[in-house]
Amino acid sequence: MSNIAWDNFYNDHGRFYLLPHPALSEFVEKLKEIGAIRVLDLGCGSGKHLIALSEKGFDVDGIDFSPSGVRMANEWLEARGLEGKAIVADLHEKVKVYKNGEFDAVIAINSLHYQSSGEFLKTIKEINRLIKTGGLVLLVVPSKNSLILKPEFEQIIFNEDALRIALKDRLEILNLFMDEDKNYVVIARETKKA
Repeated sequence: MSNIAWDNFYNDHGRFYLLPHPALSEFVEKLKEIGAIRVLDLGCGSGKHLIALSEKGFDVDGIDFSPSGVRMANEWLEARGLEGKAIVADLHEKVKVYKNGEFDAVIAINSLHYQSSGEFLKTIKEINRLIKTGGLVLLVVPSKNSLILKPEFEQIIFNEDALRIALKDRLEILNLFMDEDKNYVVIARETKKA
């Protein structure tokens, strides 16, 4: 944890958790504007975004490949008496089993860049299929200036133009900016069905 400042953590009965991404508060406001209820977290990890969304009254589902992360997410939801669930799965495969328009929104925070650019485009197409017409998406992906936390894994590094091109046929970008960690943050709305 030496690379992460302690003010990014909060204590919950002796256990420390990372705080949700700062863009989540803007995203929650947009979710409320459209009357969103169901949100899917692709790459939910230990559940920091699931918890934050469930506390705001959203019905949340999470997918992550890490059994320990999913276990922690589910324990944390249960301990806080919150609705929601996380499952262990390959998010790129699991998204294929959900119904068209099953979710009002999808978040993918630092989880979609561990694939090829072609696979990324397929995942964006699946996200578009999963969300209702007018549904929202929150993406956080690395730029060439981001701190790469897992350099041993193949990853896509984005530039703004490539990101806009990848999303243009599926999602209308409502806000695109760089966060304090030099990651691109995209808040977008579904515009076309697959």
